[in-house]
Amino acid sequence: MMVGPGARITRRQVLSLPLAAVLPGCAMLEAPGGQAVDEYTPPPPGTVLRYATRDGYRGTPLEEARWAFAASGSRFENLGYEEAGNGGFGEALAPMATRVHDASGALLSWERADGSITRFDPPLRVLPFPLVPGARMRQDGVARTGARTRPVVMLLRVGGWERITVPAGSWDTIRIDRDLWLGDHDFHRTETRRTETDWYAPQSGVVVRSSEDSAHQDLLMSRPRFGPAPVRRGDWRVRELLDAPPVSPPPLTRSP
Repeated sequence: MMVGPGARITRRQVLSLPLAAVLPGCAMLEAPGGQAVDEYTPPPPGTVLRYATRDGYRGTPLEEARWAFAASGSRFENLGYEEAGNGGFGEALAPMATRVHDASGALLSWERADGSITRFDPPLRVLPFPLVPGARMRQDGVARTGARTRPVVMLLRVGGWERITVPAGSWDTIRIDRDLWLGDHDFHRTETRRTETDWYAPQSGVVVRSSEDSAHQDLLMSRPRFGPAPVRRGDWRVRELLDAPPVSPPPLTRSP
């Protein structure tokens, strides 16, 4: 799960996949055949869904999260996600409280508990419709927090169909895995790598299970001779849908 000894080396190794097409801020790497989900059809505006949250390391139940939908987009709130501090200096970041999405499901911003906001330009296509099993995508963008700007890279893989059971019931889902490099490296640490997985259920129009974790390497802490730098890990959160949406959209699938 962890990146290599240095951020730049890791990016060259992992981001060196050949591009089949280059688009503004986004590239499709491959898209094999298989049953696909054509478009994003979220629940009706005004829907608020509850998610049970647990610590992925220990299985400990945590406070519920909420995903609220409006015509303009949605807000995934009460996330309470903490990253590792800034390495050797232990400078903590305020917990991530909210993810803000536009009407297409793309990620617009993160809001932290201290009121700071990180905006993504362009918005990150975390649900890259149409969802084609086996498709791979790369998106390059910029994250802005106040006056600070840094490059962000997202690699995304659309997995196959999985039947999963959450408190809201059993669902046929399509899995989306994402790796995000946040460009926040410094002389004392590598950049943060976030690993995220969503299980999206077309019959509900929502993500019914999600998982996120993050880590970086501390370059100032002592290490074995010729060994990698120690890893500093953030939270690992797993969230599962508690309530089915009040109106389920029709399945939007096709066979290419």
